[in-house]
Amino acid sequence: MPSKVSCLYLLTVVCWASALWYLSGSRPSTSYTGQMAIVPIRRNTPKTTNRNSTFSNVHTRPLNPHAFEFLINEPNKCETKRSPPFLIILISTTHKEFDARQAIRETWGDESIFGEDVRVVTLFLLGTNTDPVLNQMVAQESQIFHDIIVEDFIDSYHNLTLKTLMGMRWVATFCPQAHYVMKTDSDIFVNMDNLVYNLLKPSSKPRRRYFTGYVINGGPIRDVRSKWYMPRDLYPDSKYPPFCSGTGYIFSADVADLIYKTSLHTRLLHLEDVYVGLCLRKLGIHPFQNSGFNHWKMAYSLCRYRRVVTVHQISPEEMHRIWNDMTSKKHLKC
Repeated sequence: MPSKVSCLYLLTVVCWASALWYLSGSRPSTSYTGQMAIVPIRRNTPKTTNRNSTFSNVHTRPLNPHAFEFLINEPNKCETKRSPPFLIILISTTHKEFDARQAIRETWGDESIFGEDVRVVTLFLLGTNTDPVLNQMVAQESQIFHDIIVEDFIDSYHNLTLKTLMGMRWVATFCPQAHYVMKTDSDIFVNMDNLVYNLLKPSSKPRRRYFTGYVINGGPIRDVRSKWYMPRDLYPDSKYPPFCSGTGYIFSADVADLIYKTSLHTRLLHLEDVYVGLCLRKLGIHPFQNSGFNHWKMAYSLCRYRRVVTVHQISPEEMHRIWNDMTSKKHLKC
């Protein structure tokens, strides 16, 4: 007959095993350990009344649940009696970049740029800052301009993927009737005439399963000193699927919903443009190359900038100067 000590030992082992099994099964998944783990505590979810449901859902549970809430939202941005938006512009930005946001509002991101003929919706994407003063400043800015959306993940370089997925989620939820979506950054100048009239062509039937930008065919960088370092245990393959530079790409609005849903079952990567490329590969959507999208700095020339769609590393001051040139000198021939 077992002794009391043996029984107590066995009971302790069983209790610890049960606790470890429960924690490993109920803890939210974080696919990017370390850098991606700095997010606010999630809201408590109600306990299920049927414990057996844990077993039935184990294979269908999302690998990468986007379990964040909107802290600032513009859910009615697309609700109007007018025609649905032709183009939604999603601009990744940070809290301190007010000057860049304002420059975009006053230049190429102006929602009234094409009047009623071609409806444009501009939105700035942010997470939440660790500095409450900056959060409050963005909240006040939102009350003035109504063009900011924020979710409750920490705004950081390693959370850029979450920021883009937030934009995809917003389009799929609040504006699925839009024709096209552009994702870009706050230091990008966009030649809107080229983008809308030469590339997207409002008079043409809207495309579906469409994705274009500056296509990159590359592989992971294993140098830990690099900004684009990719650990082998996170992405073991030697090649990335073709992806468009995150500085600016265009896609049909139906792709927003497809990418967002695919992301729920795709292991999260911190390189946003690479991650979108992984989702596109799963969807069987091939991004088209467009040489008008530039992901580098170009020396300014009016004639040269007339031929492009995007230019990278443009300051707010430069943005105003380029915009003023392009709008006031349309009569000049190149």
